[in-house]
Amino acid sequence: MQSFRVGKGIQVEVCRANNRAEWTPYTTTRTNTFDEPVSRTRSTVVFRSGRWLLRVKPHHVEMFNGLRWLRLK
Repeated sequence: MQSFRVGKGIQVEVCRANNRAEWTPYTTTRTNTFDEPVSRTRSTVVFRSGRWLLRVKPHHVEMFNGLRWLRLK
């Protein structure tokens, strides 16, 4: 299983998992770690945190390769 993280102070969009039509801009307040993305396209990566979905641009996401954190492209 891979680990992904989104750093502190990154502009993202959030919405409730049961209402994907209403995305709200949000700035992260801490480093968030996730296991797997829900979906991934060229322009966005979506992670799930409880009942919330977090949509972020791929260049703000880091992936752990076993030795160090690498930024997605």
